[in-house]
Amino acid sequence: MLLCVVNIIQAQHVDPSQNRSVTCRPFGACEPCPLDALHEPFCHPFGNRQLMHCSNTTTPPTRPPDEPYPTSPPLAAPGALGETPAWQPCGRVPAQERADFYEFVACNLFFATVAICVSLFRSRRIEAHQARRLAVRIGLVRGGG
Repeated sequence: MLLCVVNIIQAQHVDPSQNRSVTCRPFGACEPCPLDALHEPFCHPFGNRQLMHCSNTTTPPTRPPDEPYPTSPPLAAPGALGETPAWQPCGRVPAQERADFYEFVACNLFFATVAICVSLFRSRRIEAHQARRLAVRIGLVRGGG
């Protein structure tokens, strides 16, 4: 039993001379997740994801402050062992939200137009029916027979 505990402790021991950290930075903008990846944790809660570039480094990479989202891979940083692409969840995509809003407004306008047309048709039909009943009642129309 003691041997098992010693092996576990040695497996978890981190060498202090290997002072490495994982640094991730955004690479690009938020985008909708594809349908086959919607079950992944990085697609929750809004169904959008953002590409990240993660690297094992001893010093964090720097980027100019005027470049919030780079579109090309950076030059190799000192101490970099390579970059690994990863995804992180992100908020809503403004372009997609705007398109969804306009679709919602268009559908509402369509339903309102149909409802108004049906209402106008129905009210005119009821008016004509009432006018015919009144004409029969006061004797303007003679019944054939």
